[in-house]
Amino acid sequence: MKLRRLPPLHALEAFEVAARELSFRKAAEALHLTPSAVSHQIKGLEDFLGFALFRRMNRALELTEGGRDYLRVTQASLDSLREGSQQARQRYGRHTTLKISAGPFIASEIIVPALPSFQLEYPHIELNIETTLHPVDLRREDMDIALRFGSGHWPGTTAKRLLTVRAVPVCSPAMAEKLRRGTPLGVGDISLIHSAPLPEGWNMWAELSGAKLGKPKGDLWLDSYFAILRAAEQGVGLALGLLPMVNPWLRTGRVVMPWPELQVEIPQGYYLVHRPADENRAEVQVFCTWLMELLNAEAAIPV
Repeated sequence: MKLRRLPPLHALEAFEVAARELSFRKAAEALHLTPSAVSHQIKGLEDFLGFALFRRMNRALELTEGGRDYLRVTQASLDSLREGSQQARQRYGRHTTLKISAGPFIASEIIVPALPSFQLEYPHIELNIETTLHPVDLRREDMDIALRFGSGHWPGTTAKRLLTVRAVPVCSPAMAEKLRRGTPLGVGDISLIHSAPLPEGWNMWAELSGAKLGKPKGDLWLDSYFAILRAAEQGVGLALGLLPMVNPWLRTGRVVMPWPELQVEIPQGYYLVHRPADENRAEVQVFCTWLMELLNAEAAIPV
């Protein structure tokens, strides 16, 4: 019986990413290739299939009708192959690697300092932690777990709330001395530092705490929680501290709470997110339990 030829796997992966990004350049960055290499792989796939997958326009790509149909086949096939490969590694591999996507702050300030205890307790599980400010697509990317701050609703995933989060204003010690003489109404000459991922943060805190904010002299927007706290530490302005994540900085005095009584529980939280198919993976359960215990222990330490 004559075997039917299969297209090259690397070309299918290049097509999937280029179709998602509609850009050979962005696909090349994601795959750590050159744009010309991606273009060459997709041209080879088009030659194999006998039809064009993309319409190549000036500085733009568009999927053809055949490209859209073949993308559905490609995604289903690659997803099945990824899932099957992961299950085989879990069942037959001697060591298990967990690939974890996390924000820079929770990774560097909470997880990394506690890694020696994890490695001592679970020497058979190797952690590969990648820090990023942007959420990964667990359905498409080679990642097992994502640690995210938000509502807990991300389509196609299972999200487990790690802990309750409370918000409280924080700033430099020098600024706190000034603010403690008054109320939040007196922040007229101080900038508020906003989080781009949580743009409603200050309004939400004011509503939940019952505090009335004065009109600050200016706003500063940052997309990294580490950058937000660093700016507060340097006296740039007043930031929202998320307890207990900010506890290590409070204990060392890098930032302080001018009004510690104005702590409020917020709807958003930190979540451990994984694919539904990984619900019963022993190493996923182990890491989730370990991280919950770590965060609860952190929350229990006085600041």
